[in-house]
Amino acid sequence: MDKETLLEKYLQDKLNEPEWQEFNDLLKSDPDFRAEAEFQMDVRRAITTEEDENFMNILADFETEARVAEQRTASTEEQTEAHREAPKTKSFPKKWLVAASIALLAGLTYFFTANQTANPHDLFTENFVPYRNVTHPITRGEETNDAKNQAFLAYSKGNYQEALPLFTALYTSAKEPYYLFYKANALIQLNRAEEAIPLLQEHLQTDDSLTDKSTWYLAMAYLQLEDTKKAKEALKKVVEMNTYKAKEAKQLLEEL
Repeated sequence: MDKETLLEKYLQDKLNEPEWQEFNDLLKSDPDFRAEAEFQMDVRRAITTEEDENFMNILADFETEARVAEQRTASTEEQTEAHREAPKTKSFPKKWLVAASIALLAGLTYFFTANQTANPHDLFTENFVPYRNVTHPITRGEETNDAKNQAFLAYSKGNYQEALPLFTALYTSAKEPYYLFYKANALIQLNRAEEAIPLLQEHLQTDDSLTDKSTWYLAMAYLQLEDTKKAKEALKKVVEMNTYKAKEAKQLLEEL
């Protein structure tokens, strides 16, 4: 993941476990990244401290300095006018300009947050991660030619295109519902959500250890297709079940 996206997800508290590790590694090894992360956090804290007494006192000091500067400039202009010199440009304290910039940024942030609807595909990108292989973990030394091993090995390595036909063949022969689930995850990762939806719907008609996860991934598939209505319906069901990803589903519903 690129550094900018990683930092953005950190500021939104949306890093998963591998991304947290990558973020912490960069903090230790990349001084520029650490400096940027600290700067962004300082800005965010400044914007969100409207009720902080110290912040308000600083703003009051800035306003006082600004008025004094204006009075001094006005006096200078009157004196130079008498000597028919060009009036000097007003000079405002640097601290006041910083405060004004922060206030402007806060206002713009509120405006855009209040007036823009979250893009479904962006929400999908921020929240979708293929479900990890917990059904058939591959241990070192077990990489055999067994079809099941090969399918889950490909999936675990991120070779989703390779895993697809293997899962298809395995489900055809064994009819184990979890093959539908993992195949659907692979399809979503490959930007083929339309093909994944019927597989997840079929999986929801079964009763295995992964069935309660399918509704979340169904919502992800709809978000990828930018079908907000159906995504909301699926997310509401996730919240109602109050199991896998219920907290994340509630947050997404607030953003849609």
